[in-house]
Amino acid sequence: MSTRWWSQPFAPEGSAAAEGIVKQLGRPLLDPLTVLVREAAQNSWDARAGSGQVDFRINLRTLGPLTDAWRDLILPGPKRTAELPLDASIKDDAVLLVVSDRGTRGLGGPLRAGARPADDEKADFVQFLRNVGEPNDNEFGGGTYGFGKGIFYRLSRTAAILVDTRTSQGDRRLMGAALGNSWYDGDQRYTGRHWWGDVAADGIPDPYVGSEAEDLAAQLGLPGFAHGETGTDVALIAADLGTSDDAGESRPRTVQEAGLFLASSMLWHLWPKAVAVESTPPMRFSVEIDGEFLQVPDPQSVSELRPFVQSLEKVRTGTARGYRRTVAPKDAGRLALTVGAATTQSADEIVEMAKPYEGPSHHVARMRVAELVVDYLPTSAHPDGLLRYGGVFRSTLDSDEYFASSEPPTHDSWVEKGLSGTARGVVQGGRSFVVKTVDAELGLGDGATGGQAKGLGALSSRLASLLPSVSATGPGAGQPGSSGGSGGQGRVVPRIVDGPNLHRYDGKLHLMAKVHVPPSSTDRTVRAEVAVVVDGGGRESVAPAGAPVPVVTGWRTEDDRGIDGPEVVVRPGDSTDWWVFATYVPDAVVRFRITEGATDGK
Repeated sequence: MSTRWWSQPFAPEGSAAAEGIVKQLGRPLLDPLTVLVREAAQNSWDARAGSGQVDFRINLRTLGPLTDAWRDLILPGPKRTAELPLDASIKDDAVLLVVSDRGTRGLGGPLRAGARPADDEKADFVQFLRNVGEPNDNEFGGGTYGFGKGIFYRLSRTAAILVDTRTSQGDRRLMGAALGNSWYDGDQRYTGRHWWGDVAADGIPDPYVGSEAEDLAAQLGLPGFAHGETGTDVALIAADLGTSDDAGESRPRTVQEAGLFLASSMLWHLWPKAVAVESTPPMRFSVEIDGEFLQVPDPQSVSELRPFVQSLEKVRTGTARGYRRTVAPKDAGRLALTVGAATTQSADEIVEMAKPYEGPSHHVARMRVAELVVDYLPTSAHPDGLLRYGGVFRSTLDSDEYFASSEPPTHDSWVEKGLSGTARGVVQGGRSFVVKTVDAELGLGDGATGGQAKGLGALSSRLASLLPSVSATGPGAGQPGSSGGSGGQGRVVPRIVDGPNLHRYDGKLHLMAKVHVPPSSTDRTVRAEVAVVVDGGGRESVAPAGAPVPVVTGWRTEDDRGIDGPEVVVRPGDSTDWWVFATYVPDAVVRFRITEGATDGK
């Protein structure tokens, strides 16, 4: 076994300098750890094996007792003039960050860049470790030309990574790579690209394979593979975890803080892959910090994300608005919005640390067919400060390539500048469609005067469909001939005739339902009850500890006569139409029940 680093000289006909490869990333606005999560998960999704679930996780630890093994196997590095700081960086407190996927096909295909892959192979190994700038050969995949992999090197203080993979064909491969700066050794110039591996007879390193790869990976403390598992581990040597702000002062992130931030980035940027398709989420996400697992929350359980999740489900089921053009591609996208009550800042660090916007959401998550979030496009704020919304816009199979062509290497926006022809029309038109549709849904837009008032005026009539968690039933609801409560046989009972809707009253959100009380020659005591509905349709008898409980707060008539509490006595000659109010409980299915007759003791 001949283990060493090999440095690539510039070829007489020219070569790509390492600096240019890393700089292809540009200067993303996102935190580098977020860019890593997005790029790595996209690679994993594009490499999925069949239709099974992809397991995506990131492991963080300090080298500690593994330091000697790493120094013995990885050093010496390239020549000192290459300025690759492996010797100075591989030490006890260096952070090892390993990005892993399972349920993927691994990095298969030829070992050398010039070899043709077999008909049933993809050149994944050389595309990730040797080549740059190759187009993605995964139909409707998340990536494009592969420049985004530069983030792996940028986040290593040594600009070096180690890759361990097991392919769908059962091949085990282990190889290292580094992207430094171009340099001279005497008169010979080198590109700044380096590889670590088993040096072949022609002087070029190949990966270690089979049992050798397995033994080396075990010595280095890499995760390894269970029997029958396939996938890839990418280890960042001496990872740079970025900085955290304390009272306005910047300091290096701790391993724990970095782990939480990575989990938060997974939650906000990969959540569509955690939303079940046919009962199973396409991907599963976790972070391991010094041996302890941190599970990324189910996006359905996160109040801030729930409107986006519900909007994605509308897009998937075909209940969204269509972005249609008069020329091809005519069917170019789907847009759905979901409105909910504005929430206070979450106490959960995983929810807050990488949240991509401030305050209540008024954003549309844009994505291509692969359903990986491109960005959160800010649109008009909801005219009612107590409400927020989240939307999803997704391209179609016909338009996907045009949106893909507008993405930078980090895939974090759709850039219209520089586009021409159909691509420019599709991308510009898509943004305009989203903005105008949102404004129309909110009662804003061209020609609207007093936009806030108009939006609020239309609020109640719209929210019944926008908030499907609010429902109203009860004896005789909507059925004038029914009897219920103590009204007696043949007597027409009070019933709900409208709502409930979400309504702003006295500065707070309430549920409001309109109740019709038929005229009578005697007093009628009408009572409203409200309860949370549990799975199976029953009423919640005991609320979980600390959980809010809906309460009927009172009744009002058209002439603003008000009665506090759940009961109202309607006398002969009183108004026959009343509005009943109850407190709003976010994220719960609530049922009204209207009965007639005083409570016990009255």
